[in-house]
Amino acid sequence: MIDFEFVSPTKIYFGKGKEEKIGDILQDYGFKKIAIVIGQGHVIKSGLLDRVINKISEKGISYFVYKGVRPNPTIKECHELIDLLKKENPEMILAVGGGSVIDVSKNAACGYYYDGDSFDFNLHKVTPKKTLPIGVILTIAAAGSEMSASSVIQNDELQIKNGFLSDLNRPLFVIENPELTIGLPKEQLANGIVDIMMHTMERYFSKSDDNEPADRFAEGVLKSVMKAAKIAFVDEKDYDSRAVLMLMSSLSHNGLTSIGKNMAMPVHQLEHAISGMFPEVAHGRGLALLFPKWAKYYAKIDTAKFAQFGREIFDLNIKDDYECAYKGIEELEKFYEFLEMPKTFSDLNLKNVDTYQLAKICTLNNTRPVPHFIKKLDIDETKAIYDLCI
Repeated sequence: MIDFEFVSPTKIYFGKGKEEKIGDILQDYGFKKIAIVIGQGHVIKSGLLDRVINKISEKGISYFVYKGVRPNPTIKECHELIDLLKKENPEMILAVGGGSVIDVSKNAACGYYYDGDSFDFNLHKVTPKKTLPIGVILTIAAAGSEMSASSVIQNDELQIKNGFLSDLNRPLFVIENPELTIGLPKEQLANGIVDIMMHTMERYFSKSDDNEPADRFAEGVLKSVMKAAKIAFVDEKDYDSRAVLMLMSSLSHNGLTSIGKNMAMPVHQLEHAISGMFPEVAHGRGLALLFPKWAKYYAKIDTAKFAQFGREIFDLNIKDDYECAYKGIEELEKFYEFLEMPKTFSDLNLKNVDTYQLAKICTLNNTRPVPHFIKKLDIDETKAIYDLCI
């Protein structure tokens, strides 16, 4: 285990009906004026926005609403929100939704105190120094942004999708009522399950000692998620399985499963190029397409760890590491099939994909290799992985 610093300051209000406490929570913090950020309609149609507004109005808290954040959110939305924040000068932002809404809120919260283009954070040109506080009412178990230091935004014009890390991004609090996820389309549920697992697996396949506590945390998260997913995907009204998924969403991306490790997220980098070029591709579906291809490449050079994955996650009793490694990947592919995940670009409704252009975007014209502690991928190796998706 390497030396580390760990911070996870976000307070979780977890359970049925906890969103009804939003007025009390904001009053306890002393906020008198807030910005509410939402997506493209579900929060309105479900009646959640009206309930939130009623609760905060009862406490005399003023508000304004920014709506319309799309999946794979754009810097244009961040700029619009920043302009509104600077006009209205709220004391905090309340993100009501999932990862896209939270990530836009994070970028804009930092951009509120920055005179330049807030995409500079995502291009790693500057580091934010100050932010507006953020609270979250979570409506989907997926991105883990409700407790993470990350904000992922894309620029459609540049076809760049990138994240930046800062502890300033970590929300003050998150309200997690698993009931709010009931009724979401099955595809969104499946996409979220993949995203939770990927945040965990990317950390798991980063460098570890033989006795790495973070790996035990990760194995517990993965097994809990897969068990709950098999119930939730069939019975959309099962509360307990959705409760597990919602909590694991938060714990998968707050740093717990990489504590004491050097962490890289190569498959996320590969996927960001796809949804950066094709914004209609859901992040979880792109990850599910790419991970088995990436895994089969790295299983050749990190065989022992992939064998551990097969034994610990899928209870494989196979002595040969090489055989166990690849069998574990096959078992994961079967689980993805259960979730109705894509296997090819065609399954994503993408035709004639220019894999070299994808590799150029992913590696910034071969100046930013795809990270991994054993072997980084250059532009040609990156293209080879994309080619496997055809």
